[in-house]
Amino acid sequence: MRPSMPQDLASLTELSTLESLIAAEGVDGLLAALDDVLARTPADTRVLHEDGPTVGPRTLGVLRKAVALDADFLREHPEALFQCLYNRLRWYDAPDAAPHYATTGQAPWDDPEAHLYQLAAWWRRQRESSGGAAWVESLLPLRGALDGADVYLWHESQVLCAAFDATGMRLATGSFTDGSRADGNNVHVWDVATGKRLRVMEGHEMEVRGLAWSPDGKQLASGSRAHEARVWDVETGEHLHLFRRQEGQVTSVAFSPDITLLAVANLGWLIHLYDLDTGEKVRTLKGHQQSVLSVAFHPSGRWLASGASDNTVRVWDVATGEQVARLETQRSVSTVAFSPDGEWLAWADLDDVGVAETKTWQRVRGLRGNSRYSHVQWLGTSQLGLLGYDRLEVLDVKDGATVWSRPYSSDGHERGAAFSPDLRHFALTAIDGGVLLSRLDAPIPPRLLSEQHRVKHLWGRAEGTLAVAKRMDGMLVIDAQGRVREPPPEANDSGLHAWRLSGNDLVAAYPVTRYLDDGWRRGIQLFDVSRMAPTTELTDKPLEGRDASRKMTMEQVMTFSPDSTLLAGTFELGVVRVWRVADGRLLHTLKGPEAIVTMVEFTPDGAYVVSGYEAASRLQVHDVKTGRLVLDTQALMKPAVAYTAAERVPRIAVGRATGELELLDLPAGFRRVLQVSEEPVIAARLSADGSRVAVCTLDDRVRLYEADTGRLMYEVQHPALPFEVAMDDDVLVTRSDDQQTRFFDLATGAPREVLDGNAQPDEVTRRAYWEVLGDAPVAFHRRMDTTPLAHFHDSLEETLILRDGIVVARGLTVPDFLYVLKLHEPTGGA
Repeated sequence: MRPSMPQDLASLTELSTLESLIAAEGVDGLLAALDDVLARTPADTRVLHEDGPTVGPRTLGVLRKAVALDADFLREHPEALFQCLYNRLRWYDAPDAAPHYATTGQAPWDDPEAHLYQLAAWWRRQRESSGGAAWVESLLPLRGALDGADVYLWHESQVLCAAFDATGMRLATGSFTDGSRADGNNVHVWDVATGKRLRVMEGHEMEVRGLAWSPDGKQLASGSRAHEARVWDVETGEHLHLFRRQEGQVTSVAFSPDITLLAVANLGWLIHLYDLDTGEKVRTLKGHQQSVLSVAFHPSGRWLASGASDNTVRVWDVATGEQVARLETQRSVSTVAFSPDGEWLAWADLDDVGVAETKTWQRVRGLRGNSRYSHVQWLGTSQLGLLGYDRLEVLDVKDGATVWSRPYSSDGHERGAAFSPDLRHFALTAIDGGVLLSRLDAPIPPRLLSEQHRVKHLWGRAEGTLAVAKRMDGMLVIDAQGRVREPPPEANDSGLHAWRLSGNDLVAAYPVTRYLDDGWRRGIQLFDVSRMAPTTELTDKPLEGRDASRKMTMEQVMTFSPDSTLLAGTFELGVVRVWRVADGRLLHTLKGPEAIVTMVEFTPDGAYVVSGYEAASRLQVHDVKTGRLVLDTQALMKPAVAYTAAERVPRIAVGRATGELELLDLPAGFRRVLQVSEEPVIAARLSADGSRVAVCTLDDRVRLYEADTGRLMYEVQHPALPFEVAMDDDVLVTRSDDQQTRFFDLATGAPREVLDGNAQPDEVTRRAYWEVLGDAPVAFHRRMDTTPLAHFHDSLEETLILRDGIVVARGLTVPDFLYVLKLHEPTGGA
């Protein structure tokens, strides 16, 4: 839809105009307006805004790319236009963006006319002075280039392979299925010029690992993990052939040059040739000793080459099925390729590229290159396109010189690549479903460093002042102002084991393992957060019979007391130790069952230590002052701990697999056991004053009891299995396995509201801000408010909301990407 009023460069760089356009015309209308003005505006045009930056056509080009990057999100949330544009433009050419990127050549912030970050700041000042809705600010750069030729083709799951047709005008992609998303929609065809999806082939129910275009571009073949290959009519999407019951996952498919045969390779060591007229199997090529990973026809159609995990490349006579050549390699061969003139055969070897003459099938000297390659493709008769661990390259076959190189940030997962036959474009697949499509002759945009440092865990306290983000190669500490620091290398001794932060966020603790004269010994390292330095190491010789040094995968659990003066933790079987943080003095050694300790907590008043033993289904409570055992009881510990403590009174509750709930008042020792259900109690929550207790059971019910009398107040038949519950004010909140969060009237149990996605009930009832996570963009809320405060364009796997609305998060759409965000409340204006 075209905008109703003509626009120009000046108006389209006014935030009010952009917001009016998206409200009236939608995202597509806004993009059309930008395209229209871009086409009509001479390149040397400049407009100086009053109290703002000078803008030109380049400004509009970057604005258009920013809108396009978040177009799907903006279609659902047009009110977030300022948020999306600000978060993109603010980091585009600002001087402080430079440390976040690796660059080759001139970067946007080096441009004398750098001004996009100034435009974003000008818009923000205008908005804050005139009033605006709540929004989410990104305190770190986001993924996505705002200029250049890079385009991302987004899928719902990981993409494993890609292939251009013979003209280079279309790209096919094959994606992964995780069993919950994109089932049956795993083959896509895209228009290279526009980046638009032309067709989706529906049929494969598992990930597609191999793709091939017919030479005339009319058919597309695909092979999947489901032990099958398919052939499609590209124009109509019609399914032409299905070749089932392959001996293993199909890894590679190839059309013969005359389009009469399809070769199908699989992990079952075999290659089958099928007649494409009849769909019948012509013959099977046998000889590989392990999985066949790649196949390619010679341009004459006379031979077929194959590479396998048996460290060989083999060449077959297509007419007879006889093996005519066997070439030894130094590793598995994932791709083989014939040159267009048929003179050469190439494959990726251990540390180079193998090349053989097809006249003699003798290998010639290898092309060393700059990486270890997993994809080889001929580009004409003199160059090879290659996929390395962290770069794409084009090498000259004669001298091995690098003709072109494009680095990328490795995510540690399998990737695929393709080069267009017209030598203009390349495609790079990724686990996050974003296939990078770009031109070989385009300038390389700055590379975001954080893309290669994926976050695996987040640790910290809700509404605390610090978060720890653990990467495979290190970690980061983020404070409540959103500032990011990197601890010293010795902090990496914790590996991927969890960190714990004291309640005042001054001290952290993490597990360590040392090799001493008497062998391996575990310990707990205290860490001074303000100095970013390790301090005291807490360790001791394990009690006799309790040494866990051989259980290297055992998770050490630990926790600080509410006043931050004590630490309770484990490094041996069935033993919890309590130390004084100030000087590292050991106060108590608390012995439990000879099993791994899977839970350690202090009660809210700090008077007791609670420990759980999953394998023994037991929970113990010890007095902190004396170390005396005050409770040893059966408890349901798996899949979650059915334990709860009241915040303001010394009362705890424990659920059991027998359907019983045990209530215990400390230190009086009064005990009450309620038979809640015939099914296990899987979760419980005491109100802050301890007067009521909500219980979730395996029979899909939530029950509310008076804790003092044991009287059942009501029972709610839950639509799905509830596994978390909390209450506050007049509301009871549950979280269940259908990925929904439900709200009930606390007094009556009557349903109130249902939110799609997962929210933690404790966060909903107790925190200033909470979030709903799922496959959709994340929604942020205020305490007990079911109306979203604001949305953010990515879906998130894990979040931690610190004090003052600082959000540290791990991406889901962009897997393990680190986000540091700030929630902004609405502004009232002047």
